[in-house]
Amino acid sequence: MEESIHEGRLRPSCSRCPYVFYANPAAGSAAVVIGDQGRILLVRRAIEPFRGAWALPAGYQEVDEEPDAAAVREVQEETGVEVRSLGLLDVLFVPDDPRKPANVLVYLCIPVGGALRPIPEVHDVDRAGWFDLDALPEPIGFDNYSRILERLRDPSGYPASPWNRLAELLPTGPSAQRGSTTEEDGYSKT
Repeated sequence: MEESIHEGRLRPSCSRCPYVFYANPAAGSAAVVIGDQGRILLVRRAIEPFRGAWALPAGYQEVDEEPDAAAVREVQEETGVEVRSLGLLDVLFVPDDPRKPANVLVYLCIPVGGALRPIPEVHDVDRAGWFDLDALPEPIGFDNYSRILERLRDPSGYPASPWNRLAELLPTGPSAQRGSTTEEDGYSKT
């Protein structure tokens, strides 16, 4: 392997074949679990980074796993609480994790079963609990407070979903006139 310029960046590549190594961020999922009386489920980390800090239940996505399923699995593995995902709340790029940069998909979840309990085979969490937004434990790791938890106090701080704009951007219904695609609407490399 040698380094050469590909797509405007210096990247490891093979000098004898077209292989180029693209260093990509990991995929992770986190869960904002809101329980009774609006309390938030947090876990205390037992390993670095942020050992001893509180965080949202989260972890890396398995190669054969949907991102929301990863969030649901992580909550159950780390806390014993079974949850249902209500949908995607946010997508965060975490460039400064010492293990590797990651794209973290944050899901809004509600408890549907199980109970808080220690999980002996889980080594990355040593405690879990439900907390009021006005009485969160300290410290909070992974920028979870500033990037997620603080914003929960005022949900209007989250941007409106682009899905809400589709009706104004796309013609819909039987009366909508559809234009035909012409060569001028696209391009060809030939």
